[in-house]
Amino acid sequence: MTVRTPTEPSREALALSRALTRRIRERIATMGGWIRFDRYMQSVLNEPGLGYYSAGSAKFGGAGDFITAPALGPFLARAIATQVDGMLGSLDAPVILEIGAGDGTLAAQLLDALDALDAVDAGDTDNTACAANKRRGAPVQYLILEPSADLRSRQRERLARFADRVTWLERLPERPVEGLILANEVVDALPVVRFVKRGDTVLPLGVRYGDDGFEFAEGGRDAELDAAVAALESALGGPLPDGYRSEICLLLGGWMHGLAASLARGALLLVDYGGVRREYYHPERSDGTLICHYRHRAHADPFYLPGLQDVSAWVDFSACADAARGAGFDVAGFTTQGLFLAESIAGAPDPVSLDARSASALKTLVLPGEMGERFRLLLLTRGIRPPGLPGRDLRGWL
Repeated sequence: MTVRTPTEPSREALALSRALTRRIRERIATMGGWIRFDRYMQSVLNEPGLGYYSAGSAKFGGAGDFITAPALGPFLARAIATQVDGMLGSLDAPVILEIGAGDGTLAAQLLDALDALDAVDAGDTDNTACAANKRRGAPVQYLILEPSADLRSRQRERLARFADRVTWLERLPERPVEGLILANEVVDALPVVRFVKRGDTVLPLGVRYGDDGFEFAEGGRDAELDAAVAALESALGGPLPDGYRSEICLLLGGWMHGLAASLARGALLLVDYGGVRREYYHPERSDGTLICHYRHRAHADPFYLPGLQDVSAWVDFSACADAARGAGFDVAGFTTQGLFLAESIAGAPDPVSLDARSASALKTLVLPGEMGERFRLLLLTRGIRPPGLPGRDLRGWL
């Protein structure tokens, strides 16, 4: 597949992409000429110094490759803050732990929104800087787990005014925290395994290097993949058809268990694009959900400019809910971003006044044809009374 873009990469960017290509080629050669797709995806996204999230190019916003909800305004952050404020206020040492904080915009918006809520509760709307100390025994501490050194640098710059309240982590906390774990557009970047059905057989659809570069190639039987697809087909109520190609995230269970071990009491909120199992593996979606972004162009070729484009896949929220229950979470809420924001704004004590630009951004976030239906929120809780989510309760879809 040829991807045409209006912006050609710089000479420096092309050099990084070629270096990453050589490294992956060497890895493929070491592995006998073929690697599973999740290993390829891990490399192009996270290879130290060369992967998409490790190198220094702009990724978010107008100068990057795609737009995230925080870049369109503080609407999502304010709605989340309102939803979790009561829970955080009931804790002695409340913590927000954000997994993969992008450029830090959502973190800044959340801290501003929580301070504004505290100021209102304290009856001092003109002094938000110290308001957090008035309502809680301690202000909300913000932890960020960010593997990318480049993104950590951008986050530190954006969050400089919150320097006394933000801490960066190298790994998940060894001592479980109480509060909120937040993952906004993180699960879609977890490496997935591509597979194809051949009659009753499941084969991994991995990567080799051919005459024209990287290309898909079928591998041999894989016991882990066999078991995962068998469980998937059991949940779907029947086998996937012959020739059907899709993806499955084999990391999800371990990822959920790691987060559960880090949360003594509180909630985990996932915000991402995707669908439930029957949407993800619909018979007509016979080539999976892989989606790549380069300079605001979406396409389906994961081999284009390795390291310079985002590679992701839909989130299977049914699988997330199953993995969460297996890790000890309760599924407290599931809804669309559009429904969540619409009800949050409608229920706000003060009417929202919008200029033309903000109104346009809000439409992008809420309307079904934009981000409102494609993005979903899954709220998982542990050791607390479920606060639920504004918007229609769609847990029955899971």
